[in-house]
Formats: sequence, structure tokens, C-alpha cells
Amino acid sequence: MRKRLAPLLALLITTLTSLANNINADWTLSVLPASVRIDPSTNRLFDKPYGAAGQSANALLQRNWVFDGKSASLKGARGEYVSFQLVLTRKSDKSLKGIDVAMKPFRNNAASFNVQPELFLEWAVEVKSKSGGYPTASLGRGWYPDALIPFKYIQQGIQNLKVNGWVYPLELPDFNNRIDDQKSLIIWVDQYIPFEKSAAAAGTWSSAISVTIDGTTQSIPVSLEVWDFAVPNENRMKASLQHEGFVSNMTEKQELEVYQLMKRNRVGVMDPTYEPKLTKNGNDVSLDWKDFDKRLKKYFTGEAFTKAHGYEYGPGYGTPIETFLLPFDVYGKHDTRGWPDVGKPNVEKNPANKAAYVNVIRKVRAHIKTMVDPKKTDLTVYLNGLDESYFPEAWDRMKYYGELFRKEYPETSFRVDGSYNDSAMRVIEKAISSWAVHTIDFDKTKFDKYARMGIKQWIYGPMIYESKINSWVGSTTFTDLPLVNDRAISWTTWKYDAHSWLSWGIGAGWKAAWYDTETWKSVNDGGHADGYAEKKLNGNGMLLYSPGIVPNVKGPCPSIRLKAMRDGIQEYEYLRLAAANGIAKDKLDQLVNGLVKQPFGEASMGKIDVWSYDPQKWDETRIILGDMISETLTNKK
Repeated sequence: MRKRLAPLLALLITTLTSLANNINADWTLSVLPASVRIDPSTNRLFDKPYGAAGQSANALLQRNWVFDGKSASLKGARGEYVSFQLVLTRKSDKSLKGIDVAMKPFRNNAASFNVQPELFLEWAVEVKSKSGGYPTASLGRGWYPDALIPFKYIQQGIQNLKVNGWVYPLELPDFNNRIDDQKSLIIWVDQYIPFEKSAAAAGTWSSAISVTIDGTTQSIPVSLEVWDFAVPNENRMKASLQHEGFVSNMTEKQELEVYQLMKRNRVGVMDPTYEPKLTKNGNDVSLDWKDFDKRLKKYFTGEAFTKAHGYEYGPGYGTPIETFLLPFDVYGKHDTRGWPDVGKPNVEKNPANKAAYVNVIRKVRAHIKTMVDPKKTDLTVYLNGLDESYFPEAWDRMKYYGELFRKEYPETSFRVDGSYNDSAMRVIEKAISSWAVHTIDFDKTKFDKYARMGIKQWIYGPMIYESKINSWVGSTTFTDLPLVNDRAISWTTWKYDAHSWLSWGIGAGWKAAWYDTETWKSVNDGGHADGYAEKKLNGNGMLLYSPGIVPNVKGPCPSIRLKAMRDGIQEYEYLRLAAANGIAKDKLDQLVNGLVKQPFGEASMGKIDVWSYDPQKWDETRIILGDMISETLTNKK
């Protein structure tokens, strides 16, 4: 009995102390769900259903679906992340300095998580104009919280500037972010629930998050109900971001940081530009694999995601990278050379050139067999020189190379990307094994047809189509569109029974993005549409922020939008678990269809209500699904 009363007594003391301090302090604390964003300058709520009345988040700061005004409550499964946001709001214009934030590991009686809560400072970026092509769907101008700076780069409490003046002090207003008239400071909290049942038994776990300023401390108790099931350690969905040359051109240290960050958030990395050194020797070539192997072997074995390389815990621990794009390419429409280089289209099929290309295919295949287990890492050939090529000559080349790789390298998938009509597909359908289907021309009937043919189909492209002009990019993500879009793509993948999804861009403009949200600009490219002589897109193709730009921030930082992607992928695993454990398809369809309507393709053109934009509805559906799985598994025992 005493063991049961002790945690309750501690919780009561914490709550009463916090309430007493809150009355007298110049600042308040609140908790927000991870599924919404507020403008720290005005407390305006960005993420809500279109047309919903009210712009302020003040009501949510008082009470919401994870916070009752006094304490916060979360639910989650083993092996996944759960998140919330702590909001510190000042009551006056007085600056708050020497801020100290603390949160201890979750406890259940004598047991304690062996994984600490991860704290991040939310950095806001100012959207100065709506993303082009989205006059209605854009959430408008304002300061959007997006970059998440790990607290290891932040200096809490009172700073001794005589020791080190080059720091990132925790203050409100933020010393570095320079937000106009900043009202609130927002802390993102990630909690990884240990995968092993012995480390995170089912039941209710408790902690508290506290803030201390000038000797005054306020705390909010946080409870976490752990369901009696785990999401897989492996990232079976294999959803990925592709960005040519992004990681291959980094230092090995920074590359490892990016791969680990992405693994932690269950999103794969695709970069087709890792090449062995090729040297011509008369009519033959030699491939020097020394640097390639040294750099990539740890990713193929999974060692990169273990304690040996600083990955102490997290999703995918000890597992290889999910996908790898082989280095092959062909002469492209922008005068780019192939790898191996066998010339332009008019000579590439000559017997000697074909033999040279086949020779390299065989050499690559022989070496990669010693490095990669294709049952764990999907091998793919993607020819960037033929990317989104919409003319007959390109389709003939796709067919030629698809058939070549099917014969010479059968363990790989041969993937084409884009929106291909029936004329194109009649040429290439029997030569390809994978297709990134652009959302602009998505057609469920055609999609099902090619699935029956065994073609792996990835959902690829923008999520919302106000008009056809929105098809001008291959990236799903925008800062000033609803956060739920980055979560909904995984639910839509389930709804349409797609192989997975991919999006272009990991860190396009990731250096300038700290201070300029328009990561994709083109003054002469408006998609050839009236009214769009130029292209300005906020946060497009960019989910990570660069190190070395903001003082003391020495590593890559994730975005809130990447966390939304992670949540959608985790929820996809819920759906997979539910189906695998006998939960009826009609029950799952009811949950999915309650959120997702009929996005993509001609039927969705001009419509933005392709899924629910109510964050509470999404979060509550996740809870319903988790409870359903937990109850089903309990009844099986």
C-alpha cells in the first residue's frame, strides 16, 4: 500500500507547488499536443480545420486533449516515440533569463525507463509570403516553429560569460532566434519507449517537466500509459527521402549524424551518387571499392546504428539501411553524363557501348553481393538522367535499360519516377519493377492494375492540389501547409495499398533555411501557368537544418515536419499490426476512411479537403487504434 501511495503523494505535492508558483510568477506553463503549431509571437494557432473560427491558441493552452490544465497524459507502444510541447509564456514585456528546464525519466513504482526524455528548443522561421500555387491552402504569413535544436547545444541557467561568451542561452525572447515581440518559448519533448518489454512494462508511468527562473519553479506532471505491444524495431515501411548528392558529399562524421537522425525518425535516405572509383583500362574498366566500402559498410551491416557508433537506443537499432540506390545513371536531358559513361542516346546502344555498360553492371553486382543482404536492404536502380521524362525517346530508353538490368542484375528493382500516361506505360510496363507514381495523375484503377503486375508503386509528389500548377515539385512537404499532410501520406499509403512513399529533398537550402523559409525559388519557372511567373516555396524539399549556422548548434537538426512524418509511419505500423492480429479489415477501413477521403489525381483537383485537418481527430484515432490492438492481444492470451 505504501508503494502505491508514494507516487500519488509525490504527484499531489508537485501539482500543488506548481499551482502556488503559477499564481505569483511572471510566466505560465502549458502543454500542447505534438500535432499542432502556434506562432510564438502571437500564440496564433496554425493547425486546425480550414474555416474554423478563432485564431488564438489560448484556449488550447488552457486545456486540450493531452492536457487538462494541470497535468499531461500520453499513450504509446514500446519501440516508438511519443511527443508533446511545453509552452512557456510571459505575462509582461519583462525578459526571462537563466531559464532551466528539467524532466526526469518516467517511473513505475521502483522501475525507471533506461531512456531519458529528449528535449529540443523550437526555432521559428518567418514565412513572409504564401507558397506559390497555394493561395487558399497556405496557412499564411507568420512565425512557424520548425527546427528542433537538441538541448545539448543549449546552455541553461545563468551564464558565466567570462568563461565562454559563444553560447546559446535559454531566454525569452530567444537570444538568437530574434522573433518579433516573442510571447512564448516552446520546448519539444520526445520520449522513446524502450522496445524490450522488461524495460517498459505495460501500465502507467509518471514523470514531470519543470521550469525554473529566478528561483521560482513550476512543474507539470506527465503520465504515460504504455500499451502491452511493440511496433517493430525494423522500419518495414521503408518510406524515404531522396536527395542526389546530399549525403555522399558530406564528411563521414556529418553523414553518420544524418543517417542516424533519419533512422531515429523511421525515414530512409536515398542518394544514388555513391560511386566506386572507375578507371578505364583499354577496353576494360576497373572499380576501386576501397573508399566506398570504408564509408558504407557500416550502413549495410547496421553497425552504424549501434552503440559502437554512438546510437545508444532508438528505432532500427542494429538494422541496416532500408534502401540503397545503386550508382548507375545515363546521359540525361540536362546534358549530364551517365555512370558508366557510354555516350549520348544515339550511341549508347551500340554493341561496344552496351558491352561496356553490361561489364560494369556485372562488376557492381559481384561486389555488392558481398556487402548487402537484399532481404534487408532494397537495392534499386534509378537513372536520374531519365527522371520525369515525358517523351517517346525517353520511354524507349527506359525500356532498354529496364530489360538490361532485369537480365544482368535481377536482385534489383528498376524504378522510374513521374506521371506516365497510358502511351508511356504501354512501352515501359514490362521493363520496370518499381514506379514512383506522381500524385498529379494518380488513378486507383490503373494503380491496382500495375500492382497486379508486380510493380512496386511508391506515392510521390505534393499532397494537396489547389490546381494543376501544384505538380511542379516532387516534394510532399511545405512549412506553411497543414502539418498533418506529412502524417497523412503514410495513412494514404495504407488506404491505397501502395508499396510505400518517397519524397524529394532532405536538406534543400538547409543552411539558409534558418533565416529564409523559401528553400525553393526560381525566378523564371512558374510551371508555365498564368499568374505564376516565378516559383517560391516555403520549406519545400527540406526536413533538416544545417549545423554551423546558428551559434553553438554543431549538428544537424530535425524539423517538426519530420516528426509528423515519423508519427505517420509509426501509425502505419499500428495498422499493419492490427491487420496481422486479426482485426477485421472493415474496422480498419472505417478508421482510415474517417480521416482520409480520396486524395490525389484528377478527382482531387481544386479540392483541399482530401483528409481531416482536425489534429484532435487524428490523435484520437491513433488512441482508438492502439487501444484496439492492445485489447485484441490481451484477449489472445
